[in-house]
Amino acid sequence: MTSRSSPRSSLRLATVLLGLLALALPDLARAGDDPLAPMLRRMDDYLQLHEVEGVTMDWRYSVSPSEEIRQTVVCQLLAYVELCRLDPRPRLRVEVVRHADFLIARLDTIRSHTPFDGMLAYSLLLAYDVTHEARFLAHGAEITTELIAIPTSQCRLNGGLMVAMATGEYARLTGDAAAAQKTHDILAQLVPEQNADGSFPHWCTGSRDIHYTGWMAFELIHVRRTIEDAHIAAFLSTMNTFLRGRIGLDGRAIYEEPCPGDPACTEYFYSRATGCWYDYDTRGWTVEPSYCALLFDVTGAPEYARVVDFLDSLEDGGTLPDLYAYWPPPEDPEYPWTIADTSVVNMSIVFWALATQAGERVARGVPVDLVLDDLIDMTSAPEPVAAVGRALSVQPNPAPGGCRLAFALPTAAEGSVEIYDPGGRRVRVVFAGGFARGLNVLRWDGCDDAGRACPGGVYFARLRAGEVWETCRFALTR
Repeated sequence: MTSRSSPRSSLRLATVLLGLLALALPDLARAGDDPLAPMLRRMDDYLQLHEVEGVTMDWRYSVSPSEEIRQTVVCQLLAYVELCRLDPRPRLRVEVVRHADFLIARLDTIRSHTPFDGMLAYSLLLAYDVTHEARFLAHGAEITTELIAIPTSQCRLNGGLMVAMATGEYARLTGDAAAAQKTHDILAQLVPEQNADGSFPHWCTGSRDIHYTGWMAFELIHVRRTIEDAHIAAFLSTMNTFLRGRIGLDGRAIYEEPCPGDPACTEYFYSRATGCWYDYDTRGWTVEPSYCALLFDVTGAPEYARVVDFLDSLEDGGTLPDLYAYWPPPEDPEYPWTIADTSVVNMSIVFWALATQAGERVARGVPVDLVLDDLIDMTSAPEPVAAVGRALSVQPNPAPGGCRLAFALPTAAEGSVEIYDPGGRRVRVVFAGGFARGLNVLRWDGCDDAGRACPGGVYFARLRAGEVWETCRFALTR
């Protein structure tokens, strides 16, 4: 007896098959269409266009200067070290030197004298590794020595791995036995902190946190570069298994689901919901997909394509918001750190994660078609550029419909002064040609190249003149 399916059931089957094919398309399309290199290029372009005194800062500097600098300048420095290793062009070396010198000039403000100084020390040690500038090693060593003295029991979880990055790198550079032992001790101490499913908590023992499991995998990938330790491979393997199981078909993290066999029960995978009442809501941060994408790329997990596609959908012209979902109420203490549509904090961390991913690929022998733009002339050696100091000023600031642009040059030079909007788009070439030695003063009438009045808001004036380049942020009022 032959059964015949009805037209309706055939249509349902075809619909299901088409749906499954559509879900598979991101993974299939990813071969040969990976957004990694284009995202790196756009982020680098944005950071170049918005540099002030050689770095790009976040508007929340006034909320917590030390926290903001650690999450922007430190991460930008770490990213530029990665890129400088892949492409040792003069401009990238200058970026490393400028960012490292910016940190050194502000160490008293930035240092917390806790394990969280580990990223700061690590960044300076890596700056030394690519530039061989002795001052970077000296300051990195000073901070690392203090980190070694912190009791290992206080170097827990992600903060402990920040210490391990610094001590592992210092041991690699100098052969210091105490630094190497500190790194091994921190890794061994981490074993009982890991949950049976491969996840880690943020703070509270036993809680499971997708975000911090991804972040700690990022840290472990860096520690692995500095020292051999059998714990690292075991950690990354089980963390990879956990995170793969938490990624939806759209590339987003799945933060809760019914308990197995009990639909009335719910399992949670972010710390606050697990009863860690003093933790914050770790869901929906735009940095999280970059952590997972890095780990999945390193391990060859098929979920990589979904996650990197999702990250790519969040990025716009090199910028990222703080969160893609789960916004807290205004009374939440974390609220000031969750509301930015253009979050230089999150962009800087993602920039470092993507640069790390590119470095990891090259180390595995996988080519990366990375094309970067030199939007600012930084082809000269960094020392003369840095010695010029802050040359450009805007007067008055705020500017009521127009302003004067004044700067002094050590020698006559060819160059230009241009105005950019906050999105990095050039709105006006104020002058292009020869500048005189000494004081130069130009006037901008507040209009774009087509003669239209620019709306009020934040703008950036950029000077390029021989070895001098400078960017100045100012406000235009109407």
